[in-house]
Amino acid sequence: MMAKRALVIQLARLGDLVQTIPAIAALKEAHADWILDLLCPAHLEEIGRILPGIAAVVLWDGTEWHRRALQAEKEFRPELIVEADAHLHSIAKEPYDYACVLNQHPRAILAGALLARHSIGTMTGGPLEQKLSPWATYVRGVASDRRENRIHLADAFCGMCGVPPPKAMIPMQVPSAPLPLDLDAIRQSDGTWIGLVVGAGDQERLVPVSVWVRLVVDCLQTFQQSRIVLLGSKQEQERAYGIQTALSPSLLGRVWDTTGRLSLSELALALTRCQVVIGADTGPLHLAAAVGTKVIGWYFARARVHETGPYGSQDWVWQAEGDEGHAQRLIIPHRWPIDETIALLSNRPVATNRDWSLWESHRDRWGAYYVQAGHEVIAPSQREQIWQELHSTPVG
Repeated sequence: MMAKRALVIQLARLGDLVQTIPAIAALKEAHADWILDLLCPAHLEEIGRILPGIAAVVLWDGTEWHRRALQAEKEFRPELIVEADAHLHSIAKEPYDYACVLNQHPRAILAGALLARHSIGTMTGGPLEQKLSPWATYVRGVASDRRENRIHLADAFCGMCGVPPPKAMIPMQVPSAPLPLDLDAIRQSDGTWIGLVVGAGDQERLVPVSVWVRLVVDCLQTFQQSRIVLLGSKQEQERAYGIQTALSPSLLGRVWDTTGRLSLSELALALTRCQVVIGADTGPLHLAAAVGTKVIGWYFARARVHETGPYGSQDWVWQAEGDEGHAQRLIIPHRWPIDETIALLSNRPVATNRDWSLWESHRDRWGAYYVQAGHEVIAPSQREQIWQELHSTPVG
């Protein structure tokens, strides 16, 4: 029997792509003979190529498709159809057996319908029926009322693909390569190397520069042999500069600024050289967890630990707390867990408070879950019930 060909479609941002790894692992466990390809945004190709279980990466040029759409709105011309059809054939000369669509955006749904004989995941039926699958309906509902949810988004992706969460998770293997000459010395000396993700994809998830400055100063003063690695894209270079200008010369020599200087594959490599990475709910934090580096997340705004906490075991998340009903609104912290994070890094007892709660990650047969610090490690019981209600017959 010929192997089935399946296309995993993930057209969202870096964090979503990284959190697709459990679904890929689960598909390979359930269908060892399947050949899995990945359709992802062109700028995420480097990460797509090192995702475990992916045979090939095909790219989706969102800018180019947006251009075609705008042209068609102004003046429809038959050559636009010819151009689009040629592009689709360059992606897949022969239709895939299955498309696993993990986004609810129309472009992902349409791509699944055009590139595969059978589309699973977000929709049931054809692309024009507009009927969400049970798991996609659940994920959409979570976006509006998250207080009682305990299903991780990465595990919901598994459900969309018709498979249970994977039995085992293996860290991403990052190809060894030299970093830029002045950065290649990261982790080449003794002491603790702490990565700091200074930015975030959403403005509302940006930790103030002044807060990062205080954390950097406290880390460097508390851990005498420690080093700080500032991590981020070109958009974060100004924030990194603001952190460095606030430091004394004696501390500045222990800070390594990588912002805007690394490709995504180099970023993944730099993350493996850190012993711990701290940041908001953002793509590089999830990438750090995926390559096996311990992480400490600061979750606030609309980020919730139970849906998008780093996927794995024994990572930590500080969750900002609000008034009753806070899951429905933006949470802007009045104070930040700087002292608490230093205590966590020092392996000292951590005092929680009404502003922030501390959660530790775990995994079982139903996927990832978080338990509040100081509580017995018991998985939330409603997860099994939700899986039994939503999980349909596996595909293939």
